[in-house]
Amino acid sequence: MKYSISIILPLLNEINSLKKTLSILNRIKVDKEYLVIYSNKLTKDSVKNEIKSLKKKYKKLRYFKQIRPFVGGAIDLGITKAKKKYIAIMASDLETNPYELKNMIHVSSKNFNSIISADRWISKKGFSDYGIIKFLANFTFQKLIKFFFNYKILDFTFAYRIYPVSALKNYKIRELRHGFALEILLAPMNKGFNVITLPAKWKKRIEGSSSITIKAYFSYLKVFFRFL
Repeated sequence: MKYSISIILPLLNEINSLKKTLSILNRIKVDKEYLVIYSNKLTKDSVKNEIKSLKKKYKKLRYFKQIRPFVGGAIDLGITKAKKKYIAIMASDLETNPYELKNMIHVSSKNFNSIISADRWISKKGFSDYGIIKFLANFTFQKLIKFFFNYKILDFTFAYRIYPVSALKNYKIRELRHGFALEILLAPMNKGFNVITLPAKWKKRIEGSSSITIKAYFSYLKVFFRFL
């Protein structure tokens, strides 16, 4: 089976980071498409115009106006638009390292029915410029999930992953805020999909500001109790 992948890239206004991400991803020799999902309300008109210009440079880039709100809504739309056999979910703002996707694809191609999940906790250097309060909250929550669900995974909330299309086919994301990352891992795992974790590094974005605060963990908790 020839490997092919749809790469979902949700975007607000981080156009320079998106350009750098695309330039790196374009070096990966694999059948791929880029799905840029932007916000009609929050994305600036100038950024929308630049996205259209990128289409001229990257022929396999498609862009869509977000329908449902928040990052979960963007990912949900991207899943429905994907045309390839695998789906990659990552950030456009360089918080997810685009250089790591090449190895993730390699591992995915050898484990065709598994989810490949980037894991910041495998390495002690998985976090860069991550606030201490967020770090401790993340650590505590990961331990909580691991204890109750008994899965051999360290990082449940980092949505840098590759999925076989069958893992997400016909699945409608319910939690549109940050908890979607936990939801779209637990849902396929409950169906029996295997997860392979690879070490990854999170780096603070250079454009825009992160919307992940302590309040974001309430979104994760909603998903946690729904699957418990």
